[in-house]
Amino acid sequence: MEQAADITLKHIWDAILQTKTDIYAHIDAKIAPIQASIEKIQGSMSTISDQTNMLEQRVSSNEDNVEDLTKRVKLLEKENIYLRAKVDDAENRSRACNLRFINIPEKSEGRDTIAFMNQLIPQLLGKENFPTSAPIEKAHRSPTFLPGNKTDRPRPILVKFLSFQDKVRILRLVKEKKELLFQGSRIHIFPDFSADLTKRRREFDAVKKKFPGNGY
Repeated sequence: MEQAADITLKHIWDAILQTKTDIYAHIDAKIAPIQASIEKIQGSMSTISDQTNMLEQRVSSNEDNVEDLTKRVKLLEKENIYLRAKVDDAENRSRACNLRFINIPEKSEGRDTIAFMNQLIPQLLGKENFPTSAPIEKAHRSPTFLPGNKTDRPRPILVKFLSFQDKVRILRLVKEKKELLFQGSRIHIFPDFSADLTKRRREFDAVKKKFPGNGY
């Protein structure tokens, strides 16, 4: 009886051990692919982390490049403004002796614009003010204005005098005259400024209207 009991207990113990082994084997079999998946995920996470670090470095580098480019653009903008101002100043200096005659009928100057203007200026401003003609270097119609537009306004005549003082004298006489007429048309005489300076001066038109007769 005791021997039979020992055999039974041994069988039971062996069965328990086998069951335990089987359970562990089953668990290991189930855990193995999970562990493999975890390791794969960890590998992917490591790769993502490396890529993220690379992207952060690139972003940081790009931000530095953008900041550097922004500084360069601002510097170029300042240089452009300075150079444009210099060019505009040089252009206006080259026009210092110029006047623009507005609303002179087309073709009235004939073929010799200088001779025509030498006659027209004393006629408009008084022959007594011009015992001798104000020497003119060049005179021509402005090519940027073409006849045949909606108002059929004649193109301005640009006149370049040899003397700056003659230009100043003519502008002074223009102020003294109430109106200048030629062939029934009212003539206007203005300094010849660059496009940029003309635009800036127009910004003060409202102020000039409040104080007429104080300049151009």
